[in-house]
Amino acid sequence: MCGENLGRKLAGFVSEMDKIDGKHRISSEFRPVYTQLTITHYLYRTVNPSISIAIPSKPQYFLYITTDKIADTSLTLLLSTSSISTNTTTVVNMASATIPAFREEQLDAQGQNIRLSRLYTQLCLCFSTPETDPHSIISDVTHYLDTGLTRLTTHFPWVAGRVVHEDSVFKIKPFNNSPSLSVKDLRSQLPSFRDYRAAGFPFSMLDEKVIASRNTLPERSDEPAPVLLLQATLIRGGVLLVVTGQHNCMDIRGQAQIIHLWAKACRGERYTEDELQGGNLPRWDVIPLSEDDDKSKDKSTFSRNAESTKKTTPDEDSNEKPQSTWAYFIFSALSLASLKAIAVESIESGYVSTDDVLSAVIWQSITRTRLARSDSGTVPSTLDRQVDVRRHLGVPNTYTGNVVHKVSTTMTMQRVCEMPLGHLAVHLRTRLQSTDFACEVRRAATVALANATQLSSHGTTATNRSTLPPTDVRISSWVKEDCYHLDFGGVFGRPEAVRRPSFEAWEGLVYFLPKKEDGEVAVAICLRDGDLQRLRGDERFGVWGEWVG
Repeated sequence: MCGENLGRKLAGFVSEMDKIDGKHRISSEFRPVYTQLTITHYLYRTVNPSISIAIPSKPQYFLYITTDKIADTSLTLLLSTSSISTNTTTVVNMASATIPAFREEQLDAQGQNIRLSRLYTQLCLCFSTPETDPHSIISDVTHYLDTGLTRLTTHFPWVAGRVVHEDSVFKIKPFNNSPSLSVKDLRSQLPSFRDYRAAGFPFSMLDEKVIASRNTLPERSDEPAPVLLLQATLIRGGVLLVVTGQHNCMDIRGQAQIIHLWAKACRGERYTEDELQGGNLPRWDVIPLSEDDDKSKDKSTFSRNAESTKKTTPDEDSNEKPQSTWAYFIFSALSLASLKAIAVESIESGYVSTDDVLSAVIWQSITRTRLARSDSGTVPSTLDRQVDVRRHLGVPNTYTGNVVHKVSTTMTMQRVCEMPLGHLAVHLRTRLQSTDFACEVRRAATVALANATQLSSHGTTATNRSTLPPTDVRISSWVKEDCYHLDFGGVFGRPEAVRRPSFEAWEGLVYFLPKKEDGEVAVAICLRDGDLQRLRGDERFGVWGEWVG
């Protein structure tokens, strides 16, 4: 039966199938106008030919299948022409159509960014666990997490894939049956969970080379790039669970969504329709390209990126790279509320968020420490803020791809330090409000795609990465990611702390970690050692941010 006729038959089942509450439903986009039946996101095979289906009444129909196991081969879907079963029993009067197994998927235009290639983002969830039998805890943790991963992969098979550059684009291709999970017992080598808690979960106790499956920055340009890697490190009285996501595939919003879906799978809960659709949304056309092709596909992008890293301060020694270090500072809910109150008091009108104020404080404080070692007040400083632009593009919040855009603000270092906090925060807010995100993201995505197609001819590899200019600050805010409510169930429950593990120093890089339930925010800052010590000793900064290290 051709796809078009089959599509009409499926459409005829809508009113009846709307009543079905299917279990473990798998979302696959289906357009009945296709000349062939095309399911863009199928993944599975049933243990037997018994399946049940449901198609909601929407302009774009979605196919749901109740299945049991992942398959490497295609599935023959059996569709009834007269009746629908809500149970996994044989359906009679069947017309068949073959649904291909997941083969590959081209990443969205933002995912074509060359500088994200083989770059990983890590998130460490720190769980307090009962101190039970040392042997049983290993098997319990391994089985529990692995079972959740199997359920996750059954519904979202691309998480088990890997990213490759092929046919001039970045895409996800099949790799493993499920994401790699490593469970390490380091109870005799690492401090206890009680020690981690007492120290505030500092960078010095969270080395990516020990607790993560993959380093943030690539060591080789030819190593495989799995979409998702997991490591559970057992310590006395706790587990450090590090989720490592490939950055072409996901931003922190997407990664937090994947962790949410995994936690839900571990608890054995059903996925919602929105979760299934968002997690399996076809990626390629999520972000439209710019129509201004001549401007967007500027072939000098590679050289511009190289030139952009050459800004230096007068005392910069180009022959020697200063030693830099990561450190955490904790901002309590009271500190953040007080900072915002001070900022609002100094402005006559306008709205500023807590994130605007904290960004202004960090930019001012870091710039002040840099000015203390050199007379470079007239040198420009740029603050980059990574912004989630899903709502500006009409992309669902459950979409797991990379949909962030950099918004930059530049002024002299002296002006950054002299502006009242509230005025600087308003300046940052105005910059966000004046940005045409839809236009800028389309243009940036088109440039990224153009650069991806030039990858081979330019010889650019993932290891050729730029550093931030020594006067600049780049902030990624993860405050809105509700990680402290992620309930894995079992021996895990909810995390007590959420941190980014320590990785190779990157001067000027800053992360605002997910907000704790009590409103506390941990801020990760990387600075050259002298600047970091001055920041730690800065009395004005120390009033608000508590050093953890």
